[in-house]
Amino acid sequence: MKGGDADEFIDYLMDGGASVRHKGYVYHFSGFVYHPGQHKWRVSIEKYRWTKEPFEDFMELVYYYTSDEEEDCINHLTEDILWDGKSFYQLEKALTWIDWQEPPQSSSGSPIGAFSSMR
Repeated sequence: MKGGDADEFIDYLMDGGASVRHKGYVYHFSGFVYHPGQHKWRVSIEKYRWTKEPFEDFMELVYYYTSDEEEDCINHLTEDILWDGKSFYQLEKALTWIDWQEPPQSSSGSPIGAFSSMR
């Protein structure tokens, strides 16, 4: 992974979201999010066009997984097919860890718009 180590990227997701750039697109990983009311963990990946304004041009939700256990979410994120018929570790050498800002979250945990600057 350019811009960092793949295992560090996964560890980073424990504390929040992070983004990678791949083939002119940005893939935003939500991080591992716990929902206390549901007693569930979730992780998702959203695909965006690379634009000057982060999170301006949402394309699709490419991955979503929920589980009762955080470790299960981690295992699925690293082992499931994410895009291009590949898993995270099969993709990681072609990914660039970038510093896009986190999208603001609604009370339901869904993105509600774009930040206007990059870190």
